[in-house]
Amino acid sequence: MMGWFSRLFSGRSGAPATPPATRRQEPTGVQTVQEPIDASPTDVTPLEDLQPEALPAFPWLLDCAPLTDTPLSEAERAALDALSRTLALPAVPDNLLPRAAALIPQLIALVRQTDLPTPAIAERVGKDTLLTAEVLRLASSPYYRAQGDVSDLEQAINLIGLQGLQTVIARVLLKPIYQASPGPLSGRAGPRMWEHSEALARHTGILAEQSGQSAFDGYLLGMLHDTGWTVALSVIDRAGITLAVPPSTAFATVLDDKVCRLFGLAAQRWDITPGFKALAQDARANGLGTALHPVAQLLRPAHQRCMEELLAD
Repeated sequence: MMGWFSRLFSGRSGAPATPPATRRQEPTGVQTVQEPIDASPTDVTPLEDLQPEALPAFPWLLDCAPLTDTPLSEAERAALDALSRTLALPAVPDNLLPRAAALIPQLIALVRQTDLPTPAIAERVGKDTLLTAEVLRLASSPYYRAQGDVSDLEQAINLIGLQGLQTVIARVLLKPIYQASPGPLSGRAGPRMWEHSEALARHTGILAEQSGQSAFDGYLLGMLHDTGWTVALSVIDRAGITLAVPPSTAFATVLDDKVCRLFGLAAQRWDITPGFKALAQDARANGLGTALHPVAQLLRPAHQRCMEELLAD
């Protein structure tokens, strides 16, 4: 079964929700750690070994024409060189993801409080008006409404369960990370970044649950993966490189891999859950095409589903 992810997001397409399996996730403090096999970054995947995505994100994010079948241009080579220099750094500079420095610690703190007694969680959630509204909205969705009306926040938290609560927290807190940034590419992609990350998170979480992996770690992977796009476009803008839009397929193919590695470089400091930390290490070391972590391997099929959904709208 599709689990709680289908209930949480089925309203977007108007499809009826699928009843969930009755399964509760253990608190984050006891999740199993899945370490990647190789945590040393390489950033040397040859171009010929990279396969382009069937439905690349780049044209959709920039709302431009399809990719061109041309060789790498000088500007594209310069852009990839700039990204390689960033990947050689020990960490992503904070000025490339300024909102993450404030928001990720808040997410970590809240997620770690979800193993407290329900009244204590409700008290903490109740201090945030937007977070409270999102929890109540989910608990009042068609599936949960069939179980009875929700009268208060504590009852809503009990209904949606641990994973549902953690996902609402992530959605509410992380959205500002994808606010449009200044710059030719960053500013152009910004308005669509949140929509893409939310769709990717939904499909990665669903696939993770179906494969017996942590649905929340899959959701976080999809939700935060586009920080790699944010960093990549900001680096290119700050280097003063003017890319032709649409770019070449050859450029976009290498860019996809570097975006994944940049996400891993940024996320290696985000100790949200033990499983997510391992995902970040794998993304940094192995990129998109050679992922070893079982959840990271779901990113490609999740991306395909994500783009099919976005292009159908």
